[in-house]
This record gives sequence, C-alpha cells and structure tokens, in this order.
Amino acid sequence: MPPVRSRAVGWGTGSAHAARWALGVTHAGARLGGAFTPVLVAFLIAALGWRTPFFIFAIIGLAWALLWYCYYRDSPAYHGGVNAAERSMIGASLGKSPALRGAVIWRCLIQSPQLWLLSVAYFCYAYSLAIFLTWFPKYLMDARGFNLAQMGLFASLPLMAGVVGDLAGGWISDRWLRHSGNLKLARRIVACVGFVLAGVMIPIATLSHDSMFSVACFSAAVFGLELTVGVSWAITLDVGGDCAGSVSAAMNTFGNTGGAIAAALTAYLVAHSGWPLAFFVPSGLSLLAAVLFLRIDASRRLLFERARTA
Repeated sequence: MPPVRSRAVGWGTGSAHAARWALGVTHAGARLGGAFTPVLVAFLIAALGWRTPFFIFAIIGLAWALLWYCYYRDSPAYHGGVNAAERSMIGASLGKSPALRGAVIWRCLIQSPQLWLLSVAYFCYAYSLAIFLTWFPKYLMDARGFNLAQMGLFASLPLMAGVVGDLAGGWISDRWLRHSGNLKLARRIVACVGFVLAGVMIPIATLSHDSMFSVACFSAAVFGLELTVGVSWAITLDVGGDCAGSVSAAMNTFGNTGGAIAAALTAYLVAHSGWPLAFFVPSGLSLLAAVLFLRIDASRRLLFERARTA
C-alpha cells in the first residue's frame, strides 16, 4: 500500500511520522526518568537524608542546562554539526509558505472549537498524570502502609507502564493510519481507549483492599493516560501544519495549568475528604477527555490557510 498522505497534513508522511515518533520517545524518556526517581530518592533519603536529593537534582539540572546551551541551536543553519547538503535537504523538506502574523495566528486559535476541545482534553490528561508525579508516593505510604523502600519501588511501576504507553500510543495510531488511511479514527480511537482505560482503572485501584492489585490497576491507568500523549501532540501537527508550534503552545499551556491545579487541589481534597475523592477527580476528568476526543477530527486543518489571504 502506498504511503498515506492525509489532505489535512501539509508535509510528507515520512517527516510527520518521524516527528510523532520523536515526540513519543521524548515523552517516554520523561516518564522513564520519573520512574527511576522514586527509587533513587528513597535510597538517597535513607542513606544521606532528605536534603540530599534536592542538591543532587539541582546540580543535574544546571549541568543539563549548560549542555543544552552549548549544543542546541534554534535552526540547523546555525549548528556546526550540520553541513551545507544537510541544510539544503532540511530546507527542502520543510518547504516555504507565507508567514502569518502573530495576531492572525492567535485569532484563528481562539476561534477554533477543535483547539479548545484538544486543550481541555490535555488539561484533563495533565491533571490526572500530576497525581502520580506528585502525590502517589505519599498515597502509598499513608493509605497503603508501604515503608520507604517499598514506596520507592511501587511508585515507579505506574510510570514504567507510562513509558510503554508513550511508545505504544503513537505507534498504534500511525499503524492504524497507514492501513486505513483514516486520520480521524486513527487519532480519536486510540485516545478514547486510553482515557476510558484510565477512567475505569483509577476507581478500581482506589477502592481495592489488595495493595498489589491496586498498584497494578494504577499502572494500567497510567498506561492508558500515556497512550493519549503521542496522539495529542500528533494532532497539533495534523491540524496546525506550519503553525503547529502555536497550536502546541496553546494545548501545553492548558496541560501545565491542569498539572499545577492538581498538585495544590489534591492536598485540600485529601485533608478534607480523604484519598478516594482525590482519585475520583482524575477518573472523572479522564472520562470527560474521552468524550471530548469524540468531537476532535484530526483530518480538519485549522483555518490558517484562509487567514493567509485575509
């Protein structure tokens, strides 16, 4: 079967697929780092005290920032490791299209129902994931009675499942697209399945009396949440085209807002109502996100092309 080229996507299938795979790998790397962190932190606290992890992570962050500053460039044209032939090939593959003014871009974004649906769905995802990044270790100790060493191990399992979900979501969606040619369903169904899986597994895990079974269900929930990540970022490419950066920025702003709210609100919910309600909230948000994705059509580009002629 020849490579699928959706009419909604303005760049080649190979380039788009490579970009989606890169997004999946980067998110998987983030979850992998998060999975190792509880084990490492538990070891450092037990051996050197609770302040040590903060100093070590601060040093790692500063070192990485320095490495990034020295290596990264905004354009391949300014990178010393890219030769003239490679610059020419990159430029040809990206193509050139008329520039859009910033005011035009954001007017189109604000007027796009699809962008709002995608952003709110990503808010739901990020809120739900933030529980596992910030509060899950404390939940395991307070509600499940795990000691420090057990917490370090079992807090990492959902995030390890998330690594698999990150890689699987984009891969499944792209395989579906290549075989069916239906971009809308290739994105929509994978995301809906992931969100429904999370929405169902979180309350089961919360209400279970078996701690091991609970952790397994929470792992399935995070796997489901991460199935949706590659799809969400792929849609920003599908519908945004040359303006995918602006679409991504809008979606990610909603996501970061959700994560910030989750970190603070969970404390109040646990203090006043206990852990079950704190987990029922992300369960409900996950199911809401599944409903929102039923209205998202990745084959419909945002109205940037019309804005160029306005």
